[in-house]
Amino acid sequence: MIGVDIDSNLAHLLPQLRVPSGVIVAARVDEWRRADVALLAGDVIHALNGVPVMSLDSIRSALDRLQPKSPVVLQIERGGKLMFVTLQLN
Repeated sequence: MIGVDIDSNLAHLLPQLRVPSGVIVAARVDEWRRADVALLAGDVIHALNGVPVMSLDSIRSALDRLQPKSPVVLQIERGGKLMFVTLQLN
């Protein structure tokens, strides 16, 4: 996934966000396509397994600590709606 951290400058440009922090998905890359993750460009990831996401590095770090076949739940915001997306690591 290619993402951009939502800092205070970017949050001002996105006043419609329900949660003014997280990582906005700019594009998906092959590793996420293989995981069959239902993320779209423009989605904002707010939490991973219940832990708030503050940066793309924090997402990568959290995923690196998980065991293969671990379930993952992402809280995302899409079109002004909060929802959960699940995936299982390969």
